[in-house]
Amino acid sequence: MIRPARTADIGVIHQLIRDLAAYERGLHEVTAAEDDLRAALLAPQPSLFAHVAEEDGQVVGFALWFLSYSTWAGRHGI
Repeated sequence: MIRPARTADIGVIHQLIRDLAAYERGLHEVTAAEDDLRAALLAPQPSLFAHVAEEDGQVVGFALWFLSYSTWAGRHGI
């Protein structure tokens, strides 16, 4: 099942980020802490959004995204 991430998922999402970075030999580049994710995801106007994949009640994957506005698109009416 895919669902929006909840507050209780933040620790698991953070660990999955670290696991992926370790697999890609880039763990030393992970600077975000759980509190950083929590602040970005739970802000009144979030700067980060997430969904998780859940199987048998366990989070097994995630997707993170953020909104961005291209100045090129704005100049061109897109």
